[in-house]
Amino acid sequence: GHNLGQPSGLTKPPLGSFTFPFVSSQLGCVDTEEADIYFLIDGSGSIYPNDFQDMKVFMNEMISMFQVSANGVRFGVVQYESIPQTEFTISQYNSVKQLKEAVRVIQQLGGGTNTGDALRYMKSLFVKAARDSVPKLLIVITDGESQDQVTKAAEELRQEGIIIYAIGVKNAVKKELKDIAGTEDRMFFVNDFDSLKLIKHDIVQDILNSTWMSCKNMKADIILLVDSSESIHPVDFQKMKDFMQLIVNRSDIGSDKVQIGLLQFSSEPQEEFQLNQYGSKADLRKAISGIRPIKSGTMTGKALTFASSYFDEPKGGRSRVKQYLIVITDGEAQDIVREPAETIREKGITIYAIGVLHANNSQLVEIAGSQDRVFFEDNFDSLTFLEKEILFEICNLEDCK
Repeated sequence: GHNLGQPSGLTKPPLGSFTFPFVSSQLGCVDTEEADIYFLIDGSGSIYPNDFQDMKVFMNEMISMFQVSANGVRFGVVQYESIPQTEFTISQYNSVKQLKEAVRVIQQLGGGTNTGDALRYMKSLFVKAARDSVPKLLIVITDGESQDQVTKAAEELRQEGIIIYAIGVKNAVKKELKDIAGTEDRMFFVNDFDSLKLIKHDIVQDILNSTWMSCKNMKADIILLVDSSESIHPVDFQKMKDFMQLIVNRSDIGSDKVQIGLLQFSSEPQEEFQLNQYGSKADLRKAISGIRPIKSGTMTGKALTFASSYFDEPKGGRSRVKQYLIVITDGEAQDIVREPAETIREKGITIYAIGVLHANNSQLVEIAGSQDRVFFEDNFDSLTFLEKEILFEICNLEDCK
């Protein structure tokens, strides 16, 4: 099941937790199937015990999002105060279960905050254990200003090709975080330790951006079927458009590569553009930004029937290429969806159903044909995390030539 935990605090159907399929590709489509990731955590005396606990929970939640194994993604933890201390190295544990237990028993050190020394110490750890040509990442979490210089030590790590994320909590100094990360893109600031969970996805997303190249040689026909009924707020309609733009940006567009078509629906379905209409990202982006919502009912079944022919050759479909329909809806269909969806799937087309807010999970399963192709979100903000996930799926289903 796929289901990204959301900061909104709303409940959702228990669809299990979502794992980034880092190692699930035997097909060689995903460049990064491995990474060496160290957490460097501040254990100084200024951190309250319950805050230290929040930091451990944050690490365990992040660890759970990756596929951990000896030759997949590996994690290690170093805690520091005036001096650094290795809790465990990246080669010590190679299952999520072992890692989470090891994190759970970490005891806070107390003491000062020598972040620069700790960064220098990390260099030798990476040299000792890290694998060649595997992405190396360091996630630093600190709550205050360092008592020593960080800039040079961080720079030396980055020269080794290590990507550094700097997470500051409470009294951390933003300029120092930027010096550690080397760029604002990889510095994060939260007001309290409890808020760490809110940035978890942003960080994982960025890790994927930095370590995962887009699909090589992927060929696919992707049709987006988007609900624009009256219940969708204009702000949320814009977020759906942003999501579609992300899919365009990350796909290799072209008549012999990835083609994207767009249909929207409300009480009636409406063609925006066929698969073969636009052959460049720029044209697709322009077309998507220009669409206007229809704003009446939600006839999803009718829209599915309408969508079926858009995969056929007369409308630009390619019979020898994998074909995907991505349905996004925020509410319950006012008609029958099972039969029209089955008809599409019988043509060999894979359907992903994304439900937001008030969508009906069992209906989404009827559309997609299986729970693991259903994505259920509390709010439209979560769509940005999903684009990566769905493209991963499409990429992993592709047999890269």
